[in-house]
Amino acid sequence: MEEGFIVNSELYRLLMEYEGLDDDFIQIAYELIMKDEESLKPFISKMIITDKDGNSLGSYSNDTGVIRVHKNNILTNRPEIKNKKILALQVIRHEIEHARNIQRLHEMRKDIESTLLRYSLRDYVQEHRLDVDLSRYYDKQDYFSLFMRFKRIENYDRDPGERIAEIKAWKYIVNLLKNQRRTEDLLVARSNLFYSYIRGYEDNGWYLNPPTYEFLLRMGMYQDYYFLKKRVEEEQYVFDTRLMYGLPLIKGEEYDDKVLKKVLLQKSKRQ
Repeated sequence: MEEGFIVNSELYRLLMEYEGLDDDFIQIAYELIMKDEESLKPFISKMIITDKDGNSLGSYSNDTGVIRVHKNNILTNRPEIKNKKILALQVIRHEIEHARNIQRLHEMRKDIESTLLRYSLRDYVQEHRLDVDLSRYYDKQDYFSLFMRFKRIENYDRDPGERIAEIKAWKYIVNLLKNQRRTEDLLVARSNLFYSYIRGYEDNGWYLNPPTYEFLLRMGMYQDYYFLKKRVEEEQYVFDTRLMYGLPLIKGEEYDDKVLKKVLLQKSKRQ
């Protein structure tokens, strides 16, 4: 669960020693995280701290590479997360993960994660001609290009790009705190990692509707849906891969027991 991340000791020290959440904490935390992310610098132009911007906690612009962190929203939302410094770190990391998603598109990979990111960011792929299969381009002026960004907002919880960014961000926080063992902060981080994994799965009475399939269908991306469905059936991905990328079939017992075990939570602590 926590593999692939290097624990940033300076960031952990900042979290433990800094009093309260203010602009300085956010700026220093961002700089410390970016020290480990040299490869992402071409995809991140700057980070801006704002007091408020709608209801979102943060944002990343695919076009300009600007990360925005909405400090007041962090302070006033998510009351179940009492340590707002934890939430601020997660928001920063979430937006950085969006930049990593854009980087991955430019690398033109064919693995399952890259494939799902091309679905999530089809408008960006079209504009920058980043599809690995050039025969599947859409005309930039077609209806899909014009309304995709708005339609994606309606399917935010099912969007594979958003799910990937959220899961990786909470994994990063869990890894940062893992040596605390039984603190409230670590429990909160593990609980939120659990919910990021099950995000978008809906019980239809037989099994859990996979969010990535639902995303493609609701976006009208029927050709991509059939390509992905065929690939999943042929590859027979293991549970961890299916869960990470919002794929079927996740059964009730897996949803409950295996996911809780994966994030090291017990049923009694799920809430």
